[in-house]
Amino acid sequence: MSRYKKINITKVASVLAVSALLSTTAYAGNNDSMIAFGAKVGTAGVGIEGRAPIVDNLYGRFGVNYLHYNHSLNNGALNYKGKLTLLTVPLMLDYHPFDNSGFRVSAGIAYNGNKITATAKPSKTVTLYGEDYEPGDLGTVKSKLTLGNNIAPIVSIGYDSSFISDSPWSFNAEAGVMYSGKAKIKVSATGELAKEQEVINDLNRDANKSLDKVKKYLKFFPIVSIGLKYNF
Repeated sequence: MSRYKKINITKVASVLAVSALLSTTAYAGNNDSMIAFGAKVGTAGVGIEGRAPIVDNLYGRFGVNYLHYNHSLNNGALNYKGKLTLLTVPLMLDYHPFDNSGFRVSAGIAYNGNKITATAKPSKTVTLYGEDYEPGDLGTVKSKLTLGNNIAPIVSIGYDSSFISDSPWSFNAEAGVMYSGKAKIKVSATGELAKEQEVINDLNRDANKSLDKVKKYLKFFPIVSIGLKYNF
């Protein structure tokens, strides 16, 4: 190889190395290009999440949300004591369409572990669809509501102040919806008549009545949250 070619190759390599260094430095100098991690609270419960850049204006976001809540369900003939468990693990893509703006649009999927377990222990005669049942006939009645989509799609819009601020701390907010699919309710009972299919059918109808409002709420689950992140 000639000396001239060696000099040209050296110059090109040097230029490329300097360009890469300057590009990396410029990229790391912007808050919106840095990895961020923080906590949030909202309709999905208390959560933690992290954010990292993928390409220009596109970021990946991963988190975990959890909440446990007890509530009475009295819309049917049986008085249920319900336990609502909210557990979601979202994986989102955030797109920032405008420069110098914290606005974002997001889409992604989440592991959906949201469910309700409810227990009823009647202490007096219960009338279910024209039939009277004594406490011993039904015993302890347990109902479990799960959602059809274990992996649920999410769409949302949001705001992240780190895109317009040099502070390492940033405020963020999000509003959207997760489609959880059709609810499934399974009922079991320990009473003397609990093995009869007609009784189980009546208990299923009653459980669906008690959980009707919750089913509609969980099917199109609202995603609303506020949080705080630290930008590294």
